[in-house]
Amino acid sequence: MSEFRRLAIIGVGPSAVYLLQHLLQCSDQLVPPLSDIYLFEKGDTLGVGMPYDRRMNDAYNLCNISSAEMPPIQQTLVQWLHAQTDTLLSAQGIARSQIDDDETYRRTTIGDYFYAQYAALAGNLRALGVTLHEFRQCIVHDVKDHPDRQHVEVRFGDGERVQVDRVVIATGHSFNEPDEPTHGYFASPWPMQKLVPDVGSFYNFEVGTLGASLSAFDVVSSLSHRHGAFVHRDGRLVYEPLPAAPAFRLTLHSAEGWLPHLQYEQVESFRIEYRHVDRDTMLSLQDSEGFLSLDAYFERVCRPTLAAAFQKDGRADLVDLLTIQQGTLEAFVHTMSEEHTADDPFALMRLELQDAKRSLRKGIPIHWKEALDDLMYTLNFHYEHLSAEDHLRYRRVVVPFLMNVIAAMPLHSANILLALHEAGRLELIPGRVSIKEQRNGRTVVEWARGQEVVEHSYRMFINCSGQGGVDFEAYPFASLAADGTASAAVAYFRTATAASKISSGEADCLVRREGRQALRSGGVAIDGLYRLVGTDGLPSERIQDIAAPHATGVRPYSYGLQACDAAASIVVQSWCAEIDTGQPVTAPS
Repeated sequence: MSEFRRLAIIGVGPSAVYLLQHLLQCSDQLVPPLSDIYLFEKGDTLGVGMPYDRRMNDAYNLCNISSAEMPPIQQTLVQWLHAQTDTLLSAQGIARSQIDDDETYRRTTIGDYFYAQYAALAGNLRALGVTLHEFRQCIVHDVKDHPDRQHVEVRFGDGERVQVDRVVIATGHSFNEPDEPTHGYFASPWPMQKLVPDVGSFYNFEVGTLGASLSAFDVVSSLSHRHGAFVHRDGRLVYEPLPAAPAFRLTLHSAEGWLPHLQYEQVESFRIEYRHVDRDTMLSLQDSEGFLSLDAYFERVCRPTLAAAFQKDGRADLVDLLTIQQGTLEAFVHTMSEEHTADDPFALMRLELQDAKRSLRKGIPIHWKEALDDLMYTLNFHYEHLSAEDHLRYRRVVVPFLMNVIAAMPLHSANILLALHEAGRLELIPGRVSIKEQRNGRTVVEWARGQEVVEHSYRMFINCSGQGGVDFEAYPFASLAADGTASAAVAYFRTATAASKISSGEADCLVRREGRQALRSGGVAIDGLYRLVGTDGLPSERIQDIAAPHATGVRPYSYGLQACDAAASIVVQSWCAEIDTGQPVTAPS
């Protein structure tokens, strides 16, 4: 067993905060031996994280998670808000009388909360005798494992190095693709400040986004507030454009033609690993070759759970589809997608808004959405056992459905979208978009509309598709990749013929591993304890990676802050088990 005296955490956002929280909760076991924690953060503020950083967001960017859904730290979000002065609350646009567990707030408010929670945790750890070495505005250039000396070297700053016993990589999201502002192309919406016009200036033209996701709404909200005002009139929200920009409008491109769906009442605010099935049953679904079949999971676990949920929702037609008709996974997704697809997605959102308001006002849960969310979260922690064939099915069939139908947009945000659309300033175009070229200060995109290929150019076009998995070649710690401590995550094909039938766009992901055909699934290989898995197939004794973009090939359904908390808990519990037994821990399989 490696020593556990010096710990390095690379990236000090919410995942690191939850890691410190769980460490503090287990301090009777971990302190001592733990004596020093080295905290490396590329920003100037510890604990906040990119999604909630003031330098990345503005006052119009809302979080889509309520206090009730956030794993509490030293205080819940609502408790912390009540402890603030009226002046500080007013600066965040919050009235004390409106503080509520089910309310959503600005991203910057959540950032202030995490900053305060980090400070409280740091104080408590110092009181226990742990020394915290805080490095702000610090880039970690590399990490080098030294198995022979049982330590890890962290290289940072201007040639500085520190030796530690354990490393947790928690770098979170990072959008590094370069923008092309001379052609009006932006590879991501962040920092949001780069997109907004100077004070007194306006965009008197059409702005396009790739994607109609929650991050696309951030763009919509930030730009629309600077080109008009939202006012309440006759019981509804209305958008009044400024006369200075009569041609300002926004166009969202969505592959499926879907707008995000809305918040809904839930029985349980928190996702947990095993709500509808236990771990032993999940393990029993693996076949003799170790594969977990997506069909077996749907048949044995999802079908009865969803049928029971639809029964509670009064949807006899869906109960029939799942039980009498024995509909497949694809049939279920197709049926529900059709139900949430319309020629006019804004009209569909208007109807859903009425249902969502009723659900929240009367406390009527939408059981099937909550059940599906739970089921996919459970699958997330067994995803590495899917075959490559099922990996591809999950990406093609399940992911688009989850990202749109289960998305939880705050109702206030939906009102903004509807007000803009009714004012003629917001449209959605279905179809998968590709960027054709950038010329003459514009970005030219194209998409299919039936048999026709449509081309359009934008003076400003913003990629809001989010960050997918980091390619292994782009893994930021070169020494770990070079010496085989880290390896690319892969899924093995069940049959050789399946590999020959994948699409041309996925052929680049085919590799040979251990003499078998495999699919690179994205990011780095980790085991069930988030330990890096090397090219020898063995987990690292000293390095764990809980950064969602790195782990996406193995943990694709990272449910926001709840997943950050879950990953942190798994890591800390692995340390406790190792210290208790004096032996390296075997990851769950």
